[in-house]
Amino acid sequence: MEELEQMLSYAHRSTDEWNDFLDSFVDEEELVARFKAKSPR
Repeated sequence: MEELEQMLSYAHRSTDEWNDFLDSFVDEEELVARFKAKSPR
């Protein structure tokens, strides 16, 4: 669980890193598009 939290924390540092994370770990294109439309928190 801690590793996942660290991965998400790292991914949220910038929009580019968030988009890279989504492209790497989310298989559904529709979800990726919805998540990319929102800024990382």
